[in-house]
Amino acid sequence: MKIAGLLIILSLFILLPCDSFSQFSSIDYLIEGKQSLKSEDFSNAEEYFTKALLEFQEIGDYILFWRARAYTGMKKYEKALQDLNELKKNYPSSPIIKEAAKEEIEIAKKLNLPELDEIYESFINEYPEEVKTKFEYAQHLKEKGEIEKAKIIFKDIFVTATSFADKAEKELSKKDITINDLIKKSKALNNAYLFKKAEKYIKMALVDTDNSQKTEILSILGYSLFMQKRYSEAAEIFKECKDYYWRARALLRAKDYETFETELPDYIKTGDQRISEILINYANIKRRTGEPDEAINILKMVVNRYNSARENGLWSLGWNYYLQQEYEEAKKIFQELYSSYSKLKYLYWLERINELKGVVATKHYSISFRPGDIYSYLLYMKGKISYIPEPVSSINYKLKLPKRVDILMQTGFKEEVLKEIKSSLKNNRNIENIPLFSKIVYDAGDYPTSIRLISKIPGRFNYHDLLYPEPYMDIVLKASKNFNINPYLILAVMREESKFNRQVLSPAGALGLMQLMPYTAKREGKKLGILIKEDQEILEPETNILIGSFYLKNLIEDFQNIALAVAAYNAGEKAVLSWIKNNSYTDMDELLEDIPYAETKAYVQRVLTSYFEYLRTNKKLTQEHISKIIKIKGGNP
Repeated sequence: MKIAGLLIILSLFILLPCDSFSQFSSIDYLIEGKQSLKSEDFSNAEEYFTKALLEFQEIGDYILFWRARAYTGMKKYEKALQDLNELKKNYPSSPIIKEAAKEEIEIAKKLNLPELDEIYESFINEYPEEVKTKFEYAQHLKEKGEIEKAKIIFKDIFVTATSFADKAEKELSKKDITINDLIKKSKALNNAYLFKKAEKYIKMALVDTDNSQKTEILSILGYSLFMQKRYSEAAEIFKECKDYYWRARALLRAKDYETFETELPDYIKTGDQRISEILINYANIKRRTGEPDEAINILKMVVNRYNSARENGLWSLGWNYYLQQEYEEAKKIFQELYSSYSKLKYLYWLERINELKGVVATKHYSISFRPGDIYSYLLYMKGKISYIPEPVSSINYKLKLPKRVDILMQTGFKEEVLKEIKSSLKNNRNIENIPLFSKIVYDAGDYPTSIRLISKIPGRFNYHDLLYPEPYMDIVLKASKNFNINPYLILAVMREESKFNRQVLSPAGALGLMQLMPYTAKREGKKLGILIKEDQEILEPETNILIGSFYLKNLIEDFQNIALAVAAYNAGEKAVLSWIKNNSYTDMDELLEDIPYAETKAYVQRVLTSYFEYLRTNKKLTQEHISKIIKIKGGNP
């Protein structure tokens, strides 16, 4: 009797609809629907999404898209198209509208719809950057026998720097490609840092051109050669096209100072304000090669002639006086600069002059710590800033999230949350939600986007943990212990090299979190017993951090100074050794201020600033700590 009763109860449960005993919430329908779609259980996915759509019209675009994919998996193409059309009609600003349009093309191809061409053209007009789809359409037209129409699209792809450009070129004959096409392609390749390839195509244009476009073609060629560090060749090309600014730059890089000096009056006569940059650079070269008086004369001319370069010209003039120990002249200029621009840089060097002269400053400045300004830390080291506050991390979690983001957050769909946040910020310039959005992105592990977002707002230092995150700490601590290197220095280098983007590839070919060149990674890795067979292995976080930290530690041991090691990490050991050898500095701060490579100088300042900020976060920043980094025992670097 008991068994019979149990069977009756079970049979009732079987006959009841699923909703009668399901413990699912509306959110669960979304989650289960996505999981079913992923596992290709399309029937269940469709059922879950249909139920979810009734509850979540706010994110109906996502649900319609997912349900359309489920219908496609079930080969119910007409229903899939209905969902995609509803999505486009009711959610025209959706961040997945492009994905929906791509899905529509795929279905139209499967059904061989007569309006396929129209769908393709609509997509290409809306999204001209989608080269892959363009190429597919051109191939489709070619197969249909519409050769001339296909060629127009192949040419449009050819002039890009994408991976499909080479494929498109194979579909074209030489007579199909015009000089204008070659010019466009060369510009695109230069913009993509593919300078050698750009040179190839622009030289093809040069062969066939008439004089009407020769100047433009030569200018593009000169730039390609310059960026390949073929400075003498570039200088001759710029001479031919009468581009004096780039001609002057190329001559200085080629160290052809005799020609530069001969032509200098012609550069000045152009009235081009950019020539002021060249003159300041040349003055510094003169000073470094033992002609300080000539350098000062050039800089005086810059200050008097070029209003747009007055601040930089004055600074360089004051700096030249300072290094020649003409402290009174330097002091006048630094005082004028600080009065005009209130930059701590000028105040720091004013105080350094007083220190070198052994006098107490007669003027007292009321200055507070400015986070992110390298000179704040240097002034703190000198006792001119008495107090550095603890960093702040105050996110207002009471801010109301947009409903769409809130729903997607509840489901745990990280990819969709990121899309929605990026779309929201793109369409709404209100920065109120940026800290909270940055935190959400941070929690999703997208540190580069999180840092980029929080860096946009004026009060970014009020969100210190977002601005200076500490990811990969288990690996960082392992490297720190193995190589006896401060973990916060490792984090600082990573932050400035890659913003913690593990997949990043630089134009020069550096890879991963610590931006290692393949030959450096293989050389240093071998010393550690880490054998790199494929460059892709360098992107693996543990491999990258261990090798990068080991290399950085070796540089610190070689130079006996963190700041110089950081400079060598960026510019190479030989360059830093030459700076030390060829100059006489009273202390490390002078060398760091006088780094000849602008990129390296800025890089060192950024890394040291991040290092100090990480130390500040962890309550380890002291005057002594900064002094050890900026100074070398004994005073002379």
